[in-house]
Amino acid sequence: MGSGKSKDSTTSNSAGVDFKNFKARVAKININGLDRTKDDYIQRACKNLFASKNFQDVLLETNYAYENLMELGIFKNLHAFIDTDKSKDASHHGYVVSFDGDELPRITGTIGTEIGQNDGALTAELTSPNIFGRGERASIHYSYSYIKATELNFKFLKPFYHKSLGDYKPETSLSIFRHSNVFPWSRFRSDHSGFLLDLSFLAPLSITHSFQYEFGVKEIYASNKQTPFFIRQECGPRLNSVFRHIGAFDSRDERVFPTQGIYIRTTSEIIGDRLSKYGAMKFDTHGEVNVPLFAGMSLQLCGRIGRIFEDAKVMKPLPIDSLFFLGGPTTLRGFELAGAGSYQDGVPKGSKLYWATGLHLWTPLPFNQYFGSFGDLFRTHFFYNFGNCETLSLDNVRTACGVGIAFRIGERARIEFNYCYPLKKQKSDKTVKNFQFAIGYEFL
Repeated sequence: MGSGKSKDSTTSNSAGVDFKNFKARVAKININGLDRTKDDYIQRACKNLFASKNFQDVLLETNYAYENLMELGIFKNLHAFIDTDKSKDASHHGYVVSFDGDELPRITGTIGTEIGQNDGALTAELTSPNIFGRGERASIHYSYSYIKATELNFKFLKPFYHKSLGDYKPETSLSIFRHSNVFPWSRFRSDHSGFLLDLSFLAPLSITHSFQYEFGVKEIYASNKQTPFFIRQECGPRLNSVFRHIGAFDSRDERVFPTQGIYIRTTSEIIGDRLSKYGAMKFDTHGEVNVPLFAGMSLQLCGRIGRIFEDAKVMKPLPIDSLFFLGGPTTLRGFELAGAGSYQDGVPKGSKLYWATGLHLWTPLPFNQYFGSFGDLFRTHFFYNFGNCETLSLDNVRTACGVGIAFRIGERARIEFNYCYPLKKQKSDKTVKNFQFAIGYEFL
């Protein structure tokens, strides 16, 4: 068998033979092509092969082992083969499973593009994989977006898949970074440099957890002469210390155009302006429910809520670059970026509380059957968005509806081109009544 087969393909064949009726045991496992990788790092990935009792078990566990080996991040190419045991003391039902692969070179590099939330960037990355033979990886990543935001990041990652807790996929990493973000709607730029410690693992019920500690310096700059005075007052360096937890659960059948399943991601932060003073908490949660209907249609309900709590007796209020901004083609359609919320001196001033929801009816492209696989890259949708800032009530809620077409980009992002019609807005809001373009990986 080769590397291209899926789990399900191993259990079926044209003759309808039930492989459970064939006794089988794995007598030996060969992993060829390794040089600097340590034996203990790969043994756990293949251990269940020896528990096989019939040929179907051998097929399934070989596929599982193949996926586990690829997940280790040490192979460039890998192929799996099953053969009968031909050794002198071989049993009648003995088999040998072999994995032939090529280790990744000591240095790899990529140049490409990266899609963000209504943003795109050119990226370059230099990576040294499997440094000490147990999956360790060091990388340098640089990106430059079309809105002139930049990111420079050095990261060292250490996985522990080979340990007793390997089934939970624990990883630790240390990153040293410098980010420069642009907020054109409020006419300022924010630079952030520091380091980040991270411990990530997969918990029961397929919930991923990431515990982080971040320490660094944030600095706000005025973008031009029109930057308001209330933002200029916050300019200058500021220490930033954050304890953060990110939890996620994803049961969707796919990421871009899901037809069923649930997705929940929540981020919780305890923020301080030095190592000993923590006077703010920030929470941000995104949820999504998908329900299949008929004729390829599906119903999707999305929601997002964010809240900031501050104690003015402990530390100064959070700067504007830490606040929430509502509105835009990936959140509240029919409104400009950060166009829904309070304004001061002609620019959005951010908020400490927001919520927004989206209801979508997704349908295949009309006459989809005539376009073949190319038509599967498109979806049409009817949507209704509503949300608000600074209050959880439905008073003065912002609402918009519309229809649009979406195009899949790879397995993670999509492009939307929508006709939007704002239904309710506030006096200071900035809306988009007509067509709106969006690109990103997470939408409401």
